[in-house]
Amino acid sequence: MKKYLIPSGIKQRNKPSRLSVSEVMTIVIAFHQSKYQNLKIHYIHFVWYYLTNEFPELVSYTKMLKLMQGVLVLLCSYLTHRQARPIEIAFVDSSKLQVYYNLRIFR
Repeated sequence: MKKYLIPSGIKQRNKPSRLSVSEVMTIVIAFHQSKYQNLKIHYIHFVWYYLTNEFPELVSYTKMLKLMQGVLVLLCSYLTHRQARPIEIAFVDSSKLQVYYNLRIFR
């Protein structure tokens, strides 16, 4: 059937992804827990150098961006589930605060 379609002129590769959904989510969560502020630097400088044994079939950075779009809903669901619950402990600081106007001391 594909041979009868009119080509659009744009070459498209239909190569399947080699990373699973859980691997993509693991890389994204590791980025958010790291000291890196930029995903590209984290992926190129950390994942490619140090995590190649854990992820032997890594994809390029642009392919990783496409895969991240597919796991966004799952990632939001996971992070909502893992959201910290309040533990009913509060810390109160009783140190004095400097005020500019003396009328605001008791506020």
